[in-house]
Amino acid sequence: MKKVKFFLVGVFWLAASVVGNDAAAEEFVTADFIRFAAAKSMSEMAAAKLALETSTSPEVKAYAQNRLDAQVTLLAPLETLAQQEGIILDRQQQSTYVFIRKGETFDTAYANKRAAESKRMVKIVRKAMLSEDFEVRRYAQHALPMLMQHWYQAQHLVLALNNPVSADSLLATR
Repeated sequence: MKKVKFFLVGVFWLAASVVGNDAAAEEFVTADFIRFAAAKSMSEMAAAKLALETSTSPEVKAYAQNRLDAQVTLLAPLETLAQQEGIILDRQQQSTYVFIRKGETFDTAYANKRAAESKRMVKIVRKAMLSEDFEVRRYAQHALPMLMQHWYQAQHLVLALNNPVSADSLLATR
């Protein structure tokens, strides 16, 4: 039976076949997804805090604050699921990358990284919607619209930082 496994090794995940006891296999997949999604959420929070401290752009700071607030909302159900499943989350999880830039370069690097990470999380959560675990599916159904919005906003932030005039006119035409 083909199942998706998520491994927390930096920001990589791997799809693999699972053989054996279906219940044990599903638990393993569920635990990996919960750990991975929680780690990504904590990483996003760390990056947002760094952006709030480092950025010179009001747009980046507003985006970072929005992401920080949203990740608190996304992390809470994962913490509950982890507790129900007896999964210990790594509270020391830090951002998977470190920005050592300041000013405009930092802002652009942050926006580009957020766009890439948001796209990656949308793909992973879409796969989680196919999980046999009801709670994982329910979390994915709840999280996906918010994560898609994050991805859109990150793309818009990249556009705004690269060409502020075009970004403003894009918004005016919608």
